[in-house]
Parts: sequence; structure tokens; C-alpha cells
Amino acid sequence: MNWRIAKASIVGTGHAQTATPCQDSHYVMHLGNHLVVAVSDGLGSAALSHEGSRIACSAAVDAIAEAYDAHNDMPLIAASTDASVNPHVRYEKTLTDAFVAARDAIEREAARTNRSLREYGCTLLVAVICEEAWYGMHVGDGTIVGLYADQSAKTLSVPENGEFINSTTPLTSTDYTTHMRYSYGTDRLAGVALLSDGVQPMCINYKTGAAYDGFFRPLQIWLAGLPSLSGVDHALEQFLDTPKMRQKSDDDMTLVLALREP
Repeated sequence: MNWRIAKASIVGTGHAQTATPCQDSHYVMHLGNHLVVAVSDGLGSAALSHEGSRIACSAAVDAIAEAYDAHNDMPLIAASTDASVNPHVRYEKTLTDAFVAARDAIEREAARTNRSLREYGCTLLVAVICEEAWYGMHVGDGTIVGLYADQSAKTLSVPENGEFINSTTPLTSTDYTTHMRYSYGTDRLAGVALLSDGVQPMCINYKTGAAYDGFFRPLQIWLAGLPSLSGVDHALEQFLDTPKMRQKSDDDMTLVLALREP
């Protein structure tokens, strides 16, 4: 299965004014007929969150890849001897293990650098897209959006915010496992979009969590119609950096957009 993919993380205007690096990260990997996408948003209050987000994305996806390599197929863990076990349960375990691996990787880095874990604070969302199903795991804010053949969009996993819109539970919190949300569906997606909270104001209804077709449809048409994918990531960066986008958010922005090849 081939994919058209555009991905970008750009520093927010608020961070640029203080010479703060982009604290968002993303990571994409093909595994056979599956696509794995991770996005992480470093907490603005955490000094090393840009490192935390980078480590979280790479460690989570690498853990899924290791599980895939170990068993040479999906589901990503060995088939249960109990035929009654739903395959979605196996995916949930694999994704849970990947998030634990990401947290462990950050803890090791904090110990190595003799820094506190909270300095690496970040969110994490991961999606695995298969031929006829999709699976997601999520802690913190950010959004996973499913894209469909009729160019509509549907939120698959909503952001989690605390009392205030800019507060959330990071992967580095002591109770992160109780805030992990697993979701799945058996509908065949035409594509998927993962985004950090810096992009949410433009494309996600804050009250309902619904995705705006009017935001995602033009992007789907654009990506599907490109004669070449050369420079596509830079083009997406330029889109995120437009005044129309910037006026609604001064935060770092990450958007990963993937469409199946026809």
C-alpha cells in the first residue's frame, strides 16, 4: 500500500520571539501494508520538551516496528492462543507497550542528563492505519482525524484538556497511564491527519471536537493532485506559516497528512 504524505512542524510566533526551539515533533514509518504516524507536542513550560517530544515519537514508533519485525506481520504482537481474543485487543496492547516504551526512553534520557522528568514534558498521539481498520492511542491534546473517499473528515481521537484550554496531561505525568485513550475502527480510511494543538483552532470545533471538512477537503485535493511529491513538506510548512494560520495561533504547529494512493 502506497501513501502520499505531507508532514511539517514549525515554530510558533510566540516561541520565535523568545528564541525557543520548535517543541513539536512527528515521525512516520511504513510497516508492510500499514502506516504508523506519531505526533508529540512539547509543553511550553518544560525546558527540554523539544527533546521529550522527539524521543517520544521515535521511541513509540520504533517499539511498534520492533513488534512488527519480531512477528513479521500484524497484529503487531504474537497471535493469541485463545481464538476468542479480539484482534483489536492485541493492537491496544501493542500501542500501550509503545507508549510505555516512549515514557521509559524519556526517563532514561532524564537520568542520563541528570535533569528532572518534568523538563521533558510532552503529549503523544499515535495512529496505525491498516487496509480495512485503524487504531489510535493518545495522551494529552492534539487530534487524530480520519479522511474519507468523499473528502469528508471525522475526528477519531479528541484532545484532552484540563480546566483551561492550554492545559493537558503529558506523557511524563505520574498518572499518564490513566489518561491514555485507545480507539479503533473497522472503516477503511482514505487517509489520516494528525495534528498538534497549535493547529486545532483552525480545524477542530473546540466544544464538540468535530473536524471541519472545509479545512481538510482542500488539503486532500491538493495532496491528491500533486504530480510530484518533491518539496511537499516544505509546501505544507509554507501553508502553516501563512498569516491566516498564524493569526489564530502563536503556538508551534504540526500537521501530518497522509492519503492512500489510488
